[in-house]
Amino acid sequence: MFNEPGLLHALLLLLVVSALYALRKRLPGSKLGRGGYQFESPHARRRRRQLIALECTELVLAGVFLLVGGAKLIGRHDMVELFRSIGVGQWLRYVTGVLEVVGAAFMIVPLASGASAVGLGTIMVSATLIELFVLRRPPIAAMACLSAHTYVAWSRLLHRTASEQPLTLVTIEATPTIEPALTIELTPTVEPMLTHSPNVESPAPDLLTSDGASTVSPNLHATPASGHHLDQASPALVSPSLERCAG
Repeated sequence: MFNEPGLLHALLLLLVVSALYALRKRLPGSKLGRGGYQFESPHARRRRRQLIALECTELVLAGVFLLVGGAKLIGRHDMVELFRSIGVGQWLRYVTGVLEVVGAAFMIVPLASGASAVGLGTIMVSATLIELFVLRRPPIAAMACLSAHTYVAWSRLLHRTASEQPLTLVTIEATPTIEPALTIELTPTVEPMLTHSPNVESPAPDLLTSDGASTVSPNLHATPASGHHLDQASPALVSPSLERCAG
């Protein structure tokens, strides 16, 4: 890392990150520069914001390691003095510079940023140990980069399925329900025919006896109203046995 980072380094980093942002939003799998859906669930909106924050972190890391790796490769004075203090040789500076530039290039690609974070994180672990036990100084910059690489690797590799799941809208199709038609069944009612009541007495026809005399049917007088009907009976109808008894 740079021994004394200043305003010039910050402006240079801002320019590099801006250029990487313009490149990143054209790559497949990136959420940068893309608006959300109109009808987006709260979970999908939160997930989209997390992906945007993750991609911004990846762009900052890519910009930092492009600058640091490039400084090692071009042989800046502070980088040469750093590896001379380590005591291994300048070949390690070139190897480290190549690995950092390649890792930064893969960090720009969304599908390869997880593997790049693992590789650059391994370099940062080595840098942390060197600063602690060789250079005898606190590894603040190395630990900050290691934490960012851990976040990217954890988000990309352990949650790849959730991060690559497309945001889809749930559509509900309304199925029309047909109500059954109201049917009215008409039941014909048949009026009973007028019949004679059995309680109504109908006049029976006169019966002719053998001697030609007509007799009245007994149904005509089913119930005598009073006893004076017997008094007005015809003498011809009196039994002959009663006449003999009277004689």
